Amino acid sequence: MAIITSKLSASAGAPNLQLVGNVKLRRSATGRVRGLSATGSYFSDDSGLATDMQPGKLTLTGGSTALEIITGDVVVGGGISGSGTLQAVGATTLGNTLNVTGAVTLAGPASGSAAGNGSFLAVNSAGLLVLDTPAGGAGSSTDIFTTVDASSAYTTSSINVGSSDTPANPLAVIGISELSGGVIHKRVHKTAHYTVTTADYYVGVDSSGGAVTLTLPAAAAALDGQTWIIKDEGGSANSNNITVTGSGVDAETIEGTNKVVLESAYGALSLYCDGGTKFFVY
Repeated sequence: MAIITSKLSASAGAPNLQLVGNVKLRRSATGRVRGLSATGSYFSDDSGLATDMQPGKLTLTGGSTALEIITGDVVVGGGISGSGTLQAVGATTLGNTLNVTGAVTLAGPASGSAAGNGSFLAVNSAGLLVLDTPAGGAGSSTDIFTTVDASSAYTTSSINVGSSDTPANPLAVIGISELSGGVIHKRVHKTAHYTVTTADYYVGVDSSGGAVTLTLPAAAAALDGQTWIIKDEGGSANSNNITVTGSGVDAETIEGTNKVVLESAYGALSLYCDGGTKFFVY
C-alpha cells in the first residue's frame, strides 16, 4: 500500500491520478481532483473529496464500486448495488443492472427515446425498473389517456361508465348521470337544403332567402332514442316554409307521415328516433 501526501499533476486532458488496485483518496485543505480513472475494485471518498471534485468524467470498471456524490458524467460498465445512497447530478449511463431495494425518487421527469406523453416508470416481469408506454388491448388496465399539460388530457378510445361491457359508442353512461355544470350540445346553422346527420343535435334554420328542406338520416343509422331539435332561427318559416322529411325510404315516417312542415315564424320541432324506421315528435 502506498500513501501519497504531495500534490500530483498531469498534462491537460489526461487524468490527474491513475491507479491500479484498491484506491482510497484523502484531499488536502486546498487540493482538487480533476479526473480519476480506476481499474481496481474499490473507490471510497474520505473527508468530502467528492464534493470538492471539479466537473469531469469518472469511469469505473472494477467489481465492487461505491459511489457517492458525483458532479460530472458517470459511466459504469458493471452493475451497481448497495444499501447506501447513489446521487448523480449530471448524465448517468448504466451498462448493466441497477438494483434498488428502497424508494426511487426522480428530481425531474423521465426522458429518453421512449419517453413522451403518457410514458411511465414500471416494473417488468424480470423485476427491472423500465420506462414504458401505454399499449391497449382487451382487458388491459393501461392508461388510455394522453396528457397534454398539467390540467388537460385526451383519449381516442371509447369509454363505458357504469358497466364492464365493451363500449359501443365513444361515451356510454350506464345508470343515472349527474352533471354539476352546464351542458353543451352541437348546433349547426343552415340557410339552404341540408341532410341532417347523426352527429347533429340543434339544427337552426334561416329561410329568409327561400324555403328550406331538411332530410333526416336513415332511422336505422341513428340510435334508439336519439333526438334532434329543429328551430326557425330566422323567423321566416311563415313565408318560406321549413320542411322536414324522412331519408327517402318509403317505410320511414314522421308521426306516420312522410314529412312535417314548419309554417309559423320561429317555430320549432323536436324529434326522436326508434333506431329502426320511425321518427316521433315530442
